[in-house]
Amino acid sequence: MKTPVTLFFILSMLLTSCREDPEEKSKACCSKETAEKVPGERSGESLFHLDQEWTTQRGKTLRLEQFRDRIVVAAMIFTHCESACPRIVSDMKRIEASLSEEELRKVCFLLLSMDPERDSPARMNAFALEHGLGPDWTLMRSSASSTMEMANVLGVRVQKLEDGGFDHSNVIHILDGEGVIRYQHHGFSEDTEPLVLAVREFLDSE
Repeated sequence: MKTPVTLFFILSMLLTSCREDPEEKSKACCSKETAEKVPGERSGESLFHLDQEWTTQRGKTLRLEQFRDRIVVAAMIFTHCESACPRIVSDMKRIEASLSEEELRKVCFLLLSMDPERDSPARMNAFALEHGLGPDWTLMRSSASSTMEMANVLGVRVQKLEDGGFDHSNVIHILDGEGVIRYQHHGFSEDTEPLVLAVREFLDSE
């Protein structure tokens, strides 16, 4: 039987927060998950069926179904995150760099904010410019309720902290042209080849 001290230690290791304290900048959110992969479909249901409106970094309002017929590489982040989220974006950029121009015409990259209160279109646009994200990248925010619904559908754990940051899962999702989650990678990746191969597999099946 585990003692309360042991249980507390295990729980404290499961989540490492993205805090804005300068001393925490080098710590990665949820680093316990870095080696876990979960390929395959989650439910078989399309995210395009969700009745949600999102606002992009360009100030446009859209629904997820507008990404129909494209392979979507997506992740939930927040722009004030200084450790884990930039690493997620870096992994996604490496996927982008590995694809040909022809392949990229059928792929888009989507960053869904878990912090709609602070991630205004202007803030998201500044983040996109800072990280060199091109026209195939869309950053979006929605209402608090839609944000949490999306997190639940994607299987992303999100917990808001008193300092304004979040504890959260680090997951890259690949959706097919019908909006079905077909592949998920949990944590950070030194080798993005499996993700690139997954994108190509679903491109070939379209």
